[in-house]
Amino acid sequence: MNERMEPGSSISEAGVTEPADVLRLVTGRMLETRPKHAVRLRPYTEVPIRQSSPFGPYQADFASLWPDSSAGDLAYAAARFHADREQEVVVTIIGAVKLWIDGRELLSFSRGTTAVSVRMKRGWNAMLIKCIHDGQDWGFGITIGFPRYPTMWAKDYLFSTRPTFPQSELLGEEGFAYIGPFRSPRGPCNERQLADRMEVKLQPETDPAPFDKSCRYEGELLEWQPKPCFGDRPEYADFCRLYGSTSSACAFGVTGYQGSGDGGELKLRMTHEGPAKIWVNGIAVYRAIQSGEAEITVPNKNARHEVCVKSVRSEQGWGFTAFITNGKGERIESLPYLDTRRSRNVEWAYIGPFGLPEPQTAVELLDYPFDVERNVAFDRTYPTGQGNLAYWRLNAPATSIRPYMDGFFFGQWFYAIQLGLYGLLASAEWTDNQEQRSYVLESMSVMARYFDYAHWDKERYDVSSLIPRALELQELDPCGIPGLMMIEAYCRLDDPRIMSVITKLADTVMNRVPRLEDGTLFRVETMWADDLFMSCPFLARLGSLTEDASYFDEAVRQVEGFRRRLWMADKRLFSHIYFPADHEANRVPWGRGNGWILFALTEILLYLPPEHPGRETLRGRFEELAAGVAAQQGDTGMWHQVLDEPDSYEETSCTAMFVLSLARGLRLGWFRECKDTAMEAMLRGWTALLERCIDRHGNVYGVCLGSGCARDKAYYFDIPTYINDDHGTGVVLLAAVEMEKLRMHETDRRNR
Repeated sequence: MNERMEPGSSISEAGVTEPADVLRLVTGRMLETRPKHAVRLRPYTEVPIRQSSPFGPYQADFASLWPDSSAGDLAYAAARFHADREQEVVVTIIGAVKLWIDGRELLSFSRGTTAVSVRMKRGWNAMLIKCIHDGQDWGFGITIGFPRYPTMWAKDYLFSTRPTFPQSELLGEEGFAYIGPFRSPRGPCNERQLADRMEVKLQPETDPAPFDKSCRYEGELLEWQPKPCFGDRPEYADFCRLYGSTSSACAFGVTGYQGSGDGGELKLRMTHEGPAKIWVNGIAVYRAIQSGEAEITVPNKNARHEVCVKSVRSEQGWGFTAFITNGKGERIESLPYLDTRRSRNVEWAYIGPFGLPEPQTAVELLDYPFDVERNVAFDRTYPTGQGNLAYWRLNAPATSIRPYMDGFFFGQWFYAIQLGLYGLLASAEWTDNQEQRSYVLESMSVMARYFDYAHWDKERYDVSSLIPRALELQELDPCGIPGLMMIEAYCRLDDPRIMSVITKLADTVMNRVPRLEDGTLFRVETMWADDLFMSCPFLARLGSLTEDASYFDEAVRQVEGFRRRLWMADKRLFSHIYFPADHEANRVPWGRGNGWILFALTEILLYLPPEHPGRETLRGRFEELAAGVAAQQGDTGMWHQVLDEPDSYEETSCTAMFVLSLARGLRLGWFRECKDTAMEAMLRGWTALLERCIDRHGNVYGVCLGSGCARDKAYYFDIPTYINDDHGTGVVLLAAVEMEKLRMHETDRRNR
């Protein structure tokens, strides 16, 4: 944090001053450090070490797992963590523990809560935890957080990682492995003996690769859990075991295979208990109303083919075994989209149980058309016909399939990330970069596709495997800029799934976010200047998209409600925070807070119809704030973290917001009285960004990290900056685009 650009390395000193060249360098650097990730389907085994909230600790309670334990008993937990880049993190751990990272001891018998700074290397990082029963508790809680937010698990903004099992067959699957209990051989330890007991080196810390081995201790054979389990009939999909003894039910199995196109014969062989159907590429090829066997020749065209089997419960049993083989007798079925190292039972995915509210005969159930028969997909759940939803699993105990989105930018919901995507989209379309445009639209599309699934996943597992910030829609942060970007994506893709998300976000903003007595949006205990941008640009776009004028009216009302509480007439600036209980603002003109408001006003004016009765008042509000902002510009052309405090640091995101807003206002003719002042401030601000904030590689420096709130302006002085923070990268791109648009507008005007 607080990185400084090396002297002589600015983009300006490299001779790059044209906005188009700035766009090329900054977008290139953004995408270099923010690679696209596909959604990955992975097996998920439920273990007792897990999160109960999306950004909280993973917690282990060994005392509950082994209730006959006593003081001095030991257990170990282990996980591997992937990092897209080298990154300093803070590991916070609670409990009586020792901690190793990559074989290096970081904590020697810590008790209580301890925070340790760790530099994770790019790639895989191994963690081992040793935990002792201290006579009262036996377990731990652990969080890996970005240094600014050490108690929040790092999942999207700035950095992302998750624990994965270290066992060779479970590599990449989410979770902590564990082994124990290693009983104290002398019985319960007293307080003095606990430290000595922790110094006893057992196999998990002496063997460099213990996770696939058994451990014999005091006559007991201990094994790392979870352990892949295949059962007595590993190839048989036993739906009674997977789904229970529901009297009237059916379930499905799905697989696929790659045809070779060589003319060879491919065979599907199946043995089934109970009635069954088979579809190949959506075409029914087999139906049996009782148990039996089938041998079917399946297509061998050089393409990917899909096979779906429906199995109905009967008195004879419920399940099937199926193989697809080539002419050599080799099995060729697989789930290529399943990311797994497991060696068995990963060729088929299963879903169920399905049924109907009223009991049906087995034949009636066999012929009833459930959704999954018509459309096999992994980005949705399926209604079972019994009032609930189902998703896919594997043929292994307590093992589901879950979709994961890795990385900290692409396909992530956080508002600052969405701001970065907004800038990236504007840049891509201005420069006609179709690859970058696709990157943005795919990022939005994948979140919309999995939006409903993610809500189900949260209900099922407490913490969703992807887009966790989309699931707590009680305030504006997760609504406004994601909603803005969903509308931008919908207008380009016309995808009904995106429109469904837009509708939900609109309902949240209009009907569910807390409001003050006059209808102004707030956060229950505070009102933030930020939230004008987290609401009104979305509302203005909703008005344009739906042709419903009530959204325009709401945006204008919100501007006036925020102004009544946050506007400081003496400074011609906005306070950052209003405290409703005290009916007072903090009177701190935070740079980005005022940037959010000026930027928001331009966004509303872009969409507000010319005939709207509030438009001229809103334009005046914009010009008034623009004049107040221009008066606070520093000698270097930058604006400061606290606008009227020259001793606070120069801040990049607010400078870029002011530049883009002034350029937009100049191009669209929104200035009546201070046009020349705005032009001068904009040019000085743009020059300062090139000279002081962007290096020759496209890195953006001096961006204030996400802020909390405070009454005292000293708080804002101390918020660190971070290189390439998405609060700044996107608005730098937007500023460059607006500078280019203004240049072309001025050229066209002169040529007319």
